[in-house]
Amino acid sequence: MRITITLLLVHLGTAGHGQPQHGFWAFGFGAGIDLSSGTPTSISTPLSTDEGCASICDASGQLLFFTNGETVWDRNQAVMPNGTGLFGHFSTSQSALIVPFPDDPRRFYIFTAPSGAGIWSGQPNAAYSIIDMNANGGLGDVVTANVVLEGPVTEKLTATRHANGRDVWVLYHRWESDAYLAYLVTCQGVEGPVVSHVGRSLFANPDGSGDSYIGCMRLNRQGTKLAGAWSRTVAVTPSDWLSRSYVDLLDFDNATGLLSNPRTDSIGGSAQRFSQGYGVEFSPSGYVLYCSEGGLMTGIGYSTIRQYDLQAPDPMGTALEVANEFLAFGTLQLAPDGRIYAARLNGTTHLSAIASPEVVGPGCGFVENAVGTGSNASTWGLPNHWDTYPGPEPIDLVDWHDTVLCAAVEGVVIDASWTHPFHVPTYQWSTGDTTPSIVATEAGTYTVEMQLPCSTVVDTVVVHLGGPPFTLGPDLAACDDAQVLLDAGDAPGGVLWSTGDTTRTITVHGTGIYTTWRTDTIGCTNRSSVTVTMRNCACPLFLPNAFTPNGDGLNDELHVRMDCTPTAFAFTLFDRWGQRVFDTDDPTFTWDGNGVPIGEFAYRLDYSWHAEDGPRRVRRNGSVVLVR
Repeated sequence: MRITITLLLVHLGTAGHGQPQHGFWAFGFGAGIDLSSGTPTSISTPLSTDEGCASICDASGQLLFFTNGETVWDRNQAVMPNGTGLFGHFSTSQSALIVPFPDDPRRFYIFTAPSGAGIWSGQPNAAYSIIDMNANGGLGDVVTANVVLEGPVTEKLTATRHANGRDVWVLYHRWESDAYLAYLVTCQGVEGPVVSHVGRSLFANPDGSGDSYIGCMRLNRQGTKLAGAWSRTVAVTPSDWLSRSYVDLLDFDNATGLLSNPRTDSIGGSAQRFSQGYGVEFSPSGYVLYCSEGGLMTGIGYSTIRQYDLQAPDPMGTALEVANEFLAFGTLQLAPDGRIYAARLNGTTHLSAIASPEVVGPGCGFVENAVGTGSNASTWGLPNHWDTYPGPEPIDLVDWHDTVLCAAVEGVVIDASWTHPFHVPTYQWSTGDTTPSIVATEAGTYTVEMQLPCSTVVDTVVVHLGGPPFTLGPDLAACDDAQVLLDAGDAPGGVLWSTGDTTRTITVHGTGIYTTWRTDTIGCTNRSSVTVTMRNCACPLFLPNAFTPNGDGLNDELHVRMDCTPTAFAFTLFDRWGQRVFDTDDPTFTWDGNGVPIGEFAYRLDYSWHAEDGPRRVRRNGSVVLVR
């Protein structure tokens, strides 16, 4: 058997918490918030924009500059020298995006996107400008302006780290095309693009309008997924329009810059529901996606935020409306405090928020008035933040692999391949090899020196031989009054169970996944897991974990089902403050949730029955979600 060990070139990034570089937000019509203390407070700024903007602080949290894509202001809120006339636009969904130079934390790119693919601004191109913070007494200067990349492009603009943890991918979407453009920022400049023809083409609508270019796109912090929002509006008659909003999800290869596997969900497109998609944002882990859209519901203003569970087999089929309001939602942006904030329109002087964005379901905690913006109005945009600055720490190719790599004696492939779409690295191993990977047939320490375009990385990997595989066997099922014996087997070395036990065998009594780690005498560890399911063999009872009293005839009431006749029964529901909202001693009860709001309710259930071996009693505690 041959085992391959890959030296992972991965930048894990941060989860969205404690980012001092993102503590200053300027947006809307002179609005802003300061998140540097951990609690957002309103501030006033000279920035004025309908939509996109961007801002950046240094690693200590001191403001460097901010922009609406047209003008750049320094930390004193004065216009930076040469800081006007940039190719962004105040009415562009993602007008600007800031990217640091990989080799110089005092210089930054400002990438810009045009308004309406150039239809409104007359300038249709993707472009970038360069800020030098060493100039103008440390306040910064726009030393290069409006270097054109290509066009026309839509209003979508986002970024993520390359797989090497150093370079940065910047993505646009070409107008009147299905092409995504991925430019790579390296120490040698802006390279590319890598072009992915995937998903839908974004064209002007048949009526001559251009809703398809409006809306945001976002790459998750892990650099593996891209989401984008857009719309399609059609004039049925001169006075009657239909509009449908879409949210796309694609896989992103942060080593090659290529996108694949497009999936889509949509809403609206009828006389009853006029909908236009706008904001998208991922939870810090990248496992949950949020999308904002707005328009009309039966002629009345209506806007929603929808949630998608990206760990589900069909993620775009999991849409859940977690917020709806009369005033429209705009951009969604993850903040250093771990919340996802939502811009608000129509003169609103506050932002809304998703308080716990990792939670799937209503528990994500929508807050309508999460932070005020003083007397200055919010509007469509929030700062287009994507990662931490300046660049990450030097790459450690092997990191956690250094002392725990175990393999069979037939050989271990040690792969240090570094993928780059524009450059070919060189390799020098301690064995004398110059290939990206080598085969190690003996235990020992192996060193690789890899020459990157702008730096040399040296790292080592230690190869141990050992760690024979083992198994706890197939999953098990037993009655709830039985005991289950699990056996890790007889082998030299140590044993550690997920229960904390260190014995060869353990006895378990409850449902769960049980894992054991077995370490051999040379320190190689293998693991095995088994799922144990405990059943109520004598009197099964089913109680759903959610119900939807919306009158559609499906799951409208909460009730239990039992396979026996109880001799005693008591069921009590509590709200999140511990107040009793419902109780009954009738096992045939039904409850429609009348008079209580949607949410999660805790319950306590006690029931008894006569079994063959005498009376039995069970107490269950859990929760149930009311969704309308």
